[in-house]
Formats: sequence, structure tokens, C-alpha cells
Amino acid sequence: MAPSNSEAESRWISIRREHEGFPLYLRYPAALDYALLQAKLPFRSVVTHAFSLRRFDGAPEPKYNDTLEAFDGFLTGYFASPDRGQIVLVETFGGERNYYFYIADPADTETLLTTVRRQFPGQRVDAECEKDSEWRFIQKYRAEYLESGA
Repeated sequence: MAPSNSEAESRWISIRREHEGFPLYLRYPAALDYALLQAKLPFRSVVTHAFSLRRFDGAPEPKYNDTLEAFDGFLTGYFASPDRGQIVLVETFGGERNYYFYIADPADTETLLTTVRRQFPGQRVDAECEKDSEWRFIQKYRAEYLESGA
């Protein structure tokens, strides 16, 4: 029996790839039911966090990264309801961390951004949202980076 989305959400798969000669760190919830969620969540939103302290290769400085635990936990857990939204990928590359979500309502991105800026005022964040009811972005990303071993 496949795990439920809430069970899968609590387990993450982490991998490291290389892109353009630099490290690409990826985390994603294990065993999400894409077909079930896709029908409910037609908008793709990405919240981008620009690092204040990063290494030459774009990864966050280790001590600085340790300070981001509460921030990261807040973002990855923000959409706790599969009827409202679901995080599908966390990508760290080039001095930024991108949190990719599929959501039911594009207005939720602005609400999330307002909440993040209020609770974590020192963090530089931005967000964008667009319709992607076929989940093309994450399907392509999965094929290129998550399943291929590239």
C-alpha cells in the first residue's frame, strides 16, 4: 500500500547533482500521488530565498545554513493541506533556495510571502505563480534531474 500524502510529506529524498559545473542540491517529498494532487492544484508557485551568506560555489555557508532550519521548516510545511497546496521540490543552486509548490489558489502565494516576511524579516524572499495544471514543470524536472541520475 502506498503511503498517504501526509506520510510521504514527512519523508524527504535528498540528492546532489551538478549543473553547469556547480552543485545542485535537491529535496523532495517521497511518494507523492501526482495524479491525485494535480487535479486539485493547478497553479505552480516558487518562493525564492536569496542567501545572505554563501560559498564560492553558490551553496549556503554551513553555519548560516544551520540558522535557516526554522525558516525552511516553516516554508516546507506551509501548505499542510493537499486541498490547498503541496510542496514538490526544494532546490538549492547559485546562492538561492527555491521552494516549488503546486497550489489551489494563486492568491495563496501573496499570503505566504506576507507571512514569511513578517515572521522572518531578515530573509530576502520573492515569489511567483503561474498556471501549470498539467504539472509540466515538475514532470520535466523529475525526468531530467530526479529520476535520470544526471
